[in-house]
Amino acid sequence: MPRAICSKCNRALKVCLCQWITPIENRVTLGILQHPSEVTQVKGTAKIAELSFQNTAVWVGESLDDLPGLQAWLQEPSPVFLLYPEIDGQAEPCKRFEIDEIIQQFKLKDIKVLVLDGTWRKTHKMMMLNSALRGLNRVVLSPTAPSDYHIRKQKSADSLSTIEAIYELYSQLEGCSQRYQPLLTAFNAMQVQQLRFRQP
Repeated sequence: MPRAICSKCNRALKVCLCQWITPIENRVTLGILQHPSEVTQVKGTAKIAELSFQNTAVWVGESLDDLPGLQAWLQEPSPVFLLYPEIDGQAEPCKRFEIDEIIQQFKLKDIKVLVLDGTWRKTHKMMMLNSALRGLNRVVLSPTAPSDYHIRKQKSADSLSTIEAIYELYSQLEGCSQRYQPLLTAFNAMQVQQLRFRQP
């Protein structure tokens, strides 16, 4: 018998996220480029932002050549800032912006942020495949707290999950951590749910 699937979050009903989702009207438009391997990953966190944010778009793939919608999104007049660490030896020129610089130089309603969702190995591959991504302006994120991601292995002690990075970025950009706290509430509830499945 096939598993019952939630029509909204597209997850099996026993791991449905919808009960913890709170709609959030984000001023800065969010784009998520998700690696295909993350789509069915029950421990993935990007779905929380996708369901919560009112102004968001999601694309699944590795190469921009296969994603004309994302290409068009990137070519719109609105400035796009990529949330991704600088790559050593990168040939393409890109400018790094501290969050305070973005706030001072741009109207938040006019900018967009692109986040890559996947393991570090997979997102690095996506960067290597797409020179257009490597050439985007980067936003520099300084987290206010260490990661609380317990159910999935992190690259390093200072790494954040996708939803934690989005929470930190939007709380700092828009100066309103309370507005984005529901992201972490849903994230923590999802972790509790997953940890229950591990109990003997």
